[in-house]
Amino acid sequence: MFRAMRAEIRTHEAPSDIIVVTIDDKTLNALQTNLPDRKKDAQLLDQLFEAGASRVFFDKAYADPTNSTSDEAFEEALKRHPETYLAIAPPLKEGVHEYEVVQPIERFKENARLASMIGQSGPFNLSYVFPTATPVGRGSVPSISAGLAGYRGPQKEYRLDFGIDIHSISRVSYIDVLQGRFDRDTFRGHAVVVGQTYTGTSDVHYEPLGSKIPGVYFHALGAHTLREGPPMDLGWIPGLILSAALMLWQATLRKPAYRVAAGALALMITVPLIMDYLSIGVDVFPALLCLTIGMVALERQARRVFDESTGCLRVEALESATPDDGVLVFALKIKEFSFITRDSSNKVIIDFIREGARRLTTTEGKVDFAFHKDTIIWLRPRIETAELADHLAGLQALFRRGIAHAGTKVDVAAHIGVDANYEASIRSRIATAIQSAEDALQACTPAIIANSDYLTARDKRLTLLSDLDEAMARNTVQVAYQPKIELATGRTVGAEALLRWTHHEHGAVPPEEVVAMAETHNRIDDLTMYVIDTALAGARLARQIDPKFQIAINISAIALTRVQLIYDITFLMSKHHIPAENIIFEVTETAPLDDRRVEAVMSALREFGIHLSIDDFGTGHGALNYIKRIPGTEVKIDRSFVADMTVSAESRSVVQATINIAHSLDRRAVAEGVEDRETAALLADMGCDYAQGYLFARAMPINDLLQHMRQIRIAA
Repeated sequence: MFRAMRAEIRTHEAPSDIIVVTIDDKTLNALQTNLPDRKKDAQLLDQLFEAGASRVFFDKAYADPTNSTSDEAFEEALKRHPETYLAIAPPLKEGVHEYEVVQPIERFKENARLASMIGQSGPFNLSYVFPTATPVGRGSVPSISAGLAGYRGPQKEYRLDFGIDIHSISRVSYIDVLQGRFDRDTFRGHAVVVGQTYTGTSDVHYEPLGSKIPGVYFHALGAHTLREGPPMDLGWIPGLILSAALMLWQATLRKPAYRVAAGALALMITVPLIMDYLSIGVDVFPALLCLTIGMVALERQARRVFDESTGCLRVEALESATPDDGVLVFALKIKEFSFITRDSSNKVIIDFIREGARRLTTTEGKVDFAFHKDTIIWLRPRIETAELADHLAGLQALFRRGIAHAGTKVDVAAHIGVDANYEASIRSRIATAIQSAEDALQACTPAIIANSDYLTARDKRLTLLSDLDEAMARNTVQVAYQPKIELATGRTVGAEALLRWTHHEHGAVPPEEVVAMAETHNRIDDLTMYVIDTALAGARLARQIDPKFQIAINISAIALTRVQLIYDITFLMSKHHIPAENIIFEVTETAPLDDRRVEAVMSALREFGIHLSIDDFGTGHGALNYIKRIPGTEVKIDRSFVADMTVSAESRSVVQATINIAHSLDRRAVAEGVEDRETAALLADMGCDYAQGYLFARAMPINDLLQHMRQIRIAA
């Protein structure tokens, strides 16, 4: 297709030194016959050579005898004109079909020359390949096109040049030649080919990007193509080699050079057109496909390896490094990173991160830094234990000077974790370094080196994690249900599902510890689906008592980054026959919703009809931004404000403001941690919609919840 388009761009008229004599409708009408007989062909030859034709080719084999008078007349004409060529088609095998040789009868073959009339079309008739000669027996005969062009070079195949306008090839009607109605200089010194062009002839082929053309014109076009010698055809290998070399170079770059690739694409499109003018053909689409697919692959690889905005490595890419006992793994956690960048644009945040990485290069050299949430991670050559403490102190000093941020300088507190367990996988070591940096932050110490004691404690956590997996497999992780009360009526409208796990050795494990452990060790998806499955099973029983019962389930922002969550939830809804409007997912307002996927997943859940609630509202940073970003239907006021609102004017103001904000955005307000009637009455006066807390009921097993609901229903 591309070759055909290039030919269309450089189309030009054919020279007039090759003439097609057309057996056309005009001829057949004048002769009142299906085809001219051989006596007429003999007369045609006499007329053509008398007019000065140099060679005459018939695009016809004359393979069968006709009446003796006509055959004899044609034979005599062949004897008079030895520069007459008759067509031959050698034996041919195509698939399961085998074709015998088609050649003139013996009496004609002895008195005429032979020329091959075969050619081959490419896919979709967008190109044609002709030979200059065809093997026949122990020798070979020239093709009609090579004979017309007077080609004497080596035997080879060539592509027809459709840059020559096939419609401009000189032609004269067969009947006009017979009757002498032509300019006597038309044929002087020129080669002639005679062929069928009448309506209904079977010898027609599609012109690339055009209509059907009689086959005789293709022979003439081939002759014009060969005028300056057969075109050179370089094929697809040079372009593919160039493309592969460019891809190998691109693969060494951190980010693909799109301008270079675009330039290469432009060259591959324009250079072949220029080369066509030089009769040099080249196929570039394999190279174009290679380059395009390669650039897409490199772009995807770059996105997997590097963060497009910061230019830092993605931590997943750093995790795939080969274990090396010659490197240490460092993790530098920036304290209150979310608070520092809370009101900053992406560009300002990126500049901040890059400045932090730039400072580290002054001591760490040319290493690749990864950035994950609020932590810079890197690998560096091993440092002896005696020098490591001094090196850590130097890293701390790099951040004592304020970093320029949003037009000012901010003080940055950095806590460092180091993993020196050289035999472990890089992924494990990164996790250890990040965790030790987090531990350093919690312990308010500059740095922690993961030594044997630290690793022992980590192994204990991993054992606990393994037990959590087993507990979920055996359904021994429990879900308790705390009723949610409508303050205006006292009616139980639903319940919040709360995680409960009692370990056989360590006793009751706090839910927040279980969640943090699951998030840290990539179990949060399994834990989330386990809780949702169990909670919906309980909700199904509760709806038998109250069809409007709503189940509220806490969900981690990390779990919301997984698009598959939507499909898993819809499956569980179908499994337990729970309508979307009976489900509320509670998203903690302190959760870092800095992933674009989170908002996309939440929007999809709302489109399904599932309710979203902002949990612990008011305890995080940028609360108003969160309530604007989350397409929720409910806001839960954190218990820290509710607990002392009867004695604290500030807490009452916060609670009232939160209720007003929720109502102004057409969302319900829910207070948690209500433990006395005075607080409940105050909340009702403020217009709060729902409440939870020990005043109404503690979290309880599903059977106790069902009994609680039945008792309230009987009392009502």
